[in-house]
Amino acid sequence: MTSWSVKDRLDCVLLRALLQLSKDKPDLAKNGLSAWDLVEAVSNLRERQWSSPKDKERMSDDVRRTWNKLETLWKSKSEGIRQTLLDAGCDYFPQFKRVEGGGTGRSTKYFVEWCKLATPQATHYQVIQEPKQQNIPLGIRYICEDIKDPGFLARIFAEGLLLKGWRKFAYITVLLIPILMMLILALTFLVNVIFYDSSTKNLMGPLLTNSLMFFTIAITVNPMLNLKTKGILIAPWWMQSEDGERLLEFRKPPRFTEKSIKAVSYSATCPICGAKVIAKSGGLEFFGRIIGRCDDGPVEHVFSFDYITRQGTWLRK
Repeated sequence: MTSWSVKDRLDCVLLRALLQLSKDKPDLAKNGLSAWDLVEAVSNLRERQWSSPKDKERMSDDVRRTWNKLETLWKSKSEGIRQTLLDAGCDYFPQFKRVEGGGTGRSTKYFVEWCKLATPQATHYQVIQEPKQQNIPLGIRYICEDIKDPGFLARIFAEGLLLKGWRKFAYITVLLIPILMMLILALTFLVNVIFYDSSTKNLMGPLLTNSLMFFTIAITVNPMLNLKTKGILIAPWWMQSEDGERLLEFRKPPRFTEKSIKAVSYSATCPICGAKVIAKSGGLEFFGRIIGRCDDGPVEHVFSFDYITRQGTWLRK
């Protein structure tokens, strides 16, 4: 939440203004807020003038452009916000909509609607309360976050790749090409071995070349092949960040409305020292597992990771 609640970001200030007006002036908000209502509220929050209060056309354009940015931002953050509200015991979730105006005297209206919070993630799983030992709280609660600065290659997965229509076939095609290359390399090497002639051929060069290419292709596509089976995996190297916290999650009903693959990160607050816990590879010690490591105490403050219940327990018992 803190990563996007930056006071200087205009789309975040617009969101604060929209919520503040909805709270302070519910009758006005019920009929929809105009662009000039929002411009005035944003100016008050920023303590300096925004847009042009004497030019309604400019105010409408400025609010519309900022609103479009806010919709994109809200879409990427809504899952983490939904989880936070669920954990806090809230029953409702804000939805934002815009009704376009038209004609003389009909301005575009902006609304906040509080909808009943759907809890498919929470209804199937009981939150387990762990006991305390040596005054150390053993349990943590993860929050799903969108990845920051995904880059060109990872952007399609950061936005969520829906597995339907042409996207599904494009995804399968992208996987099939490297797999076919691996098969061709394996067959080529096998043919070289079968027809090996010591007087005319040296297998060491082809062996090293084919092995290197095979290994490169394998580490590039292997996570994608096992994703559906395991549900969540460490993202491959070509979409990974310096901290190694990016994960690929396979989402499907009933937890989510549609099948998709999304690049995400999971974090929590360390109950021991208060620092940030990030879900990442378990390394050699926890080989094949995703675990939560504390930024300040990565050796001792280590937690398990369950992406379904979003819970973790202390592993240094």
